[in-house]
Amino acid sequence: MANLAGQRANFTWAVNQYNLAEDDVKREDCAKRIAKYLKASLEAGFTIKEITRDIPYPVAEVEKYMEDAIADGGSEQEAIKAIAQAVDTSDVVYLGQGTGVVYAYGYRCIGDRLKVGSTEADAIQRISAQISTSTPDKPVLYLEIKTDNCRVLERAIQATLEARGKKVSGGGAEWFKTNTDEIRAIYEFVRQQPITEYRPPS
Repeated sequence: MANLAGQRANFTWAVNQYNLAEDDVKREDCAKRIAKYLKASLEAGFTIKEITRDIPYPVAEVEKYMEDAIADGGSEQEAIKAIAQAVDTSDVVYLGQGTGVVYAYGYRCIGDRLKVGSTEADAIQRISAQISTSTPDKPVLYLEIKTDNCRVLERAIQATLEARGKKVSGGGAEWFKTNTDEIRAIYEFVRQQPITEYRPPS
């Protein structure tokens, strides 16, 4: 039976492949895969919004193939494994508790800049969906904070960094010249309670 995490993984993997495609033929094939996975998700009882989580994808192109797509969820385990391998998690610090996530990731080749974002789902899948041909290196997840108020915490961290003049101008919307120690200190100040690290189940 299809599960939500697996359906999201298939969608995220296909979008990632679309973003990495270097020619129109490969992009078309990826758009067809996205349509196939979305159709399978709908038939499994999930909504488009539950699967996409507002991750940008080529909506108009995918819709051309939705009607004729053969619903096939594909190999969920294969997609989950491919997504996990797309992001380096060797140095990640896990904090907090909750259903949402505030995350900070960057690239080893530009170690003084981190993207601070949030998601109600899986941080690895969210990061993987942002990878494109312009990515300079393999993304590295440095910090994952579990919380029940991920949008509020994300905004508090971003606003503090912005007030400190740390926002990187000219790049993406959520990039800051910072490090995990500074983000952790902001989180501790916002919580006004001691925080503990945790290890997610393998």
